[in-house]
Amino acid sequence: MKMIVLSEDDFVKVSDSNDIQPSHMKEIKLENESICIVNIEGKYYAIGNICTHEGGPLADGTLAGYEVECPWHGSKFDVRTGEVKNPPASEPELVYQVKVDGTNILIKKQGQSKSSQIELTLIEKDKVNDTDVMSFKFSKQLNDQIDNKTLNYNTGQFAFFDIGDVYNDPKGPIRHFTISSSPTENFIMFSTRMRDSPYKKRLSTLEKGAKVKVRGPEGNFVLHKDYSKPAVFLSGGIGVTPFRSMIKYATDMQLPVKIIMFDSNKDRNNILFKKEFDDWTSINKNLKIIYTISEEDSQHKEQSPLSTSNDWKGEYGRIDKTMILKYVDNSLLNNSIFYICGPPNMLKAMQILLQEDLEIPKERIKVEEFTGY
Repeated sequence: MKMIVLSEDDFVKVSDSNDIQPSHMKEIKLENESICIVNIEGKYYAIGNICTHEGGPLADGTLAGYEVECPWHGSKFDVRTGEVKNPPASEPELVYQVKVDGTNILIKKQGQSKSSQIELTLIEKDKVNDTDVMSFKFSKQLNDQIDNKTLNYNTGQFAFFDIGDVYNDPKGPIRHFTISSSPTENFIMFSTRMRDSPYKKRLSTLEKGAKVKVRGPEGNFVLHKDYSKPAVFLSGGIGVTPFRSMIKYATDMQLPVKIIMFDSNKDRNNILFKKEFDDWTSINKNLKIIYTISEEDSQHKEQSPLSTSNDWKGEYGRIDKTMILKYVDNSLLNNSIFYICGPPNMLKAMQILLQEDLEIPKERIKVEEFTGY
């Protein structure tokens, strides 16, 4: 175990990549923090090393996929998000941003930016018609205003929501959700697909006025600051939530950034936030949204070319090279920052499309995975 001396940079070297073999972990000390560095197929993650249950050393535990198991009582955590995957732990772990420079593994210092927990009040919940998606809105007016705390976040970030009274959920009693509202709005919102898990069942029963504990924000899937570079969003299903936050913020703040979003869904009913997006497109000259639906593709191909019964104005099929080049010219292609958010299969397919078919360098691609739980 090595003691690390901090530099003045945002990132600090914590280890050499040769010291941590694939599927292995290592504990390091960063100032007064104990951190577990994990190597999964050559990609490195950093998570708090002290189990939030009773303080077991996670680096001494076992690693299976993206989950580390505490050697003391069997609590499991997702090394990508810090989320509890198996009790008895109920509180998530801190996670740290990691980058690799040559053989140097560096992590971003937390400093004074550690996540704090606040309590928010549910003010509204809405079910999207003909889908299994619900949106939950919380008041920005906190219950305790003594120290004037609030949930400050950047567009695209996520937070952990502890709704209480969740028992026997194999993934633990806390979930993280992308904040789909913009910092310019007077509420905090997340949208999620409802499932039969104990957490989701409990979530569906929350009534107006319910209090939830929120820790965050976290995440680096945020809109870039160099507005001379256009943004191209590739969205799949519920993965559109961070893009709602980014688009609303860019529209409200009148940011001089060109945004093109390809929004892929299985059918028209599953297009989330469409009315809002269409309204914002009408007032934001820098915004263009291309909707595409996949399950109606075969039906569309069977229709007569002379048919006028189909009022759909969007695209059909999955996002591919031809579709992107129809709306993104060479100038945009060579200067844009590309954002991908959706289920794992879609994310992988879009990365291959961008890197191999369109030859977009990795440094201009940002990804965020939605597991759909």
